[in-house]
Amino acid sequence: MTSTPTLEILHPLPLLYEAASHPLPDFELVDSKSLPPAAHGLLVHTGDMTSKLEEFFADEMTLRVLQCDHTADHYRREVVLCCAKSGQAVEYGAIEIELSAFDESLRSEIVRGQQPLGGLLNRHAIRYRSRPRGFLRVAPDLRLAEIFHLPAPVSLFGRTNQLLDAQDRVLASIVEVLRPV
Repeated sequence: MTSTPTLEILHPLPLLYEAASHPLPDFELVDSKSLPPAAHGLLVHTGDMTSKLEEFFADEMTLRVLQCDHTADHYRREVVLCCAKSGQAVEYGAIEIELSAFDESLRSEIVRGQQPLGGLLNRHAIRYRSRPRGFLRVAPDLRLAEIFHLPAPVSLFGRTNQLLDAQDRVLASIVEVLRPV
């Protein structure tokens, strides 16, 4: 089953693309069963993406921030997660983090933008889980093609996700798009 996702489920991606003056790439919602096996393993879970990517690529993930903005309560950023050894971009992400959910020390680390959120939460022993909201097939635009160094058009896969604390409060809303795997 496929359908065109609403802009709400893609939050915060439309805001970040608009801030960069880029039109959104074409997305469609797909059933998790229709994901290719490797993408399924990386996307269909309730853990954090950083750990999954580190396990899959047998490498630590580094964070490259493409753009960010924040208020007292929210921090939005557009990022690329890369393998530390090769520098290969493996995930594009658009994330809005609820800063008010964290203590001042962790808020400062988040806003510094030097580590993926999942890695920070794990290091600080914050209890959380992922709640995937939908799975995506993405027709990459020029921007995603450049990030992933795609030689030819190919479908990309991703998910819309929320990180929740132990009381099911939203810590972050995320759109995650994988390089071809």
